[in-house]
Amino acid sequence: MINIRIGDFMKLISVDKLEPGLVVSENIYTLDDRLVLPKGTVLDEKDIERIRGFSLYNIFVEDKKKSVSEKRDHNRDNPSYSERLKSTEQFIKFKQHLEEHAEKLEETFRLLASDKVPLDVDQLTEPVYHLFVEAGGTAGVFDMLHNLRDNSDAVFVHSLNVSLISNTIATWMRLPQEKIQLATAGGLLHDIGKMFMPTDLLNKTGRLSDYEQKLMRDHVIKGYALVRNKPIDEHIKNCVLMHHERRDRSGYPFHIPGEKMDEIASIVAIANVYDELTSKRAGRDAICPFTVIEQFEKDGIDKYDPAAIMPFLSNIVSTFISNRVMLNDGRTGEVIFINPVHLSKPVVKCGEEFIDLSKKRNLSIVAVV
Repeated sequence: MINIRIGDFMKLISVDKLEPGLVVSENIYTLDDRLVLPKGTVLDEKDIERIRGFSLYNIFVEDKKKSVSEKRDHNRDNPSYSERLKSTEQFIKFKQHLEEHAEKLEETFRLLASDKVPLDVDQLTEPVYHLFVEAGGTAGVFDMLHNLRDNSDAVFVHSLNVSLISNTIATWMRLPQEKIQLATAGGLLHDIGKMFMPTDLLNKTGRLSDYEQKLMRDHVIKGYALVRNKPIDEHIKNCVLMHHERRDRSGYPFHIPGEKMDEIASIVAIANVYDELTSKRAGRDAICPFTVIEQFEKDGIDKYDPAAIMPFLSNIVSTFISNRVMLNDGRTGEVIFINPVHLSKPVVKCGEEFIDLSKKRNLSIVAVV
């Protein structure tokens, strides 16, 4: 089979018949649901090589070809995977809807904090599932979030992000649907106590004083007080109370040991740290995801639930394959292989050179570009 006509505007074509100039008409995903190329990509030789590298059989393309030279003129600086994704209609709509849902979430949180509306978990989480579908599933969520790190909103976008990430971690853990839904709700509500924090404290750009840190930590207790008597699942309440707890008792507010940590709260705790550090915040830029992953590797099962942190780390790094990264020596290259023993130290192709960062300890990834 060479190709099958689907309609007047697209056709299904076998990968071995691809040629430069064909236009991708639907997002291309791997067998494990990672985005390979976004809809609208004008294929060149490098794109075709990349598609074949993922052992795909057929893709949808538009009925008419475009000039590859036009693409080269338009993308003179060889835009990265990230840059391509940001120009897609899918990404633009996701960003718009995320911001719209964040505004509505802020209004709902304020009404909940003043006890003016009932807490309806299903209604509250419904937009999260719409965003999840728009992103293209578990892999698509991180493709989107990795490219939204210039947003400095500290509460409402963060709450949506943590909800999406918690949903994804629970999915990677192969938990039953009921627990995935609890993780989604727990992630969305985990920071609701920040509604009781002074705005100037939330937006402070400098280092917090000891008093300010103690005041900020009160958001956990205040949030739990708000939801404690609500008719919602105890796991969700525990997410509000325990998302800053750690297995080694280094967390707060109660320094509880690992065996007493709520299973769902353990998931939200990981999602919260990852999104908090990899997002831009008032007074600091986003931290490189590979730096955060390296810290997770060091902390590992001492601070986090092994059942959650292991599938999270092994899957999150794979979402960066084919992304362009910058090394600490200024070179840029493409992530092509994940080292299973050193997840934060993948193999990066810089030009014609393949650099195994697990063996080049003086080199590290400082940014995804």
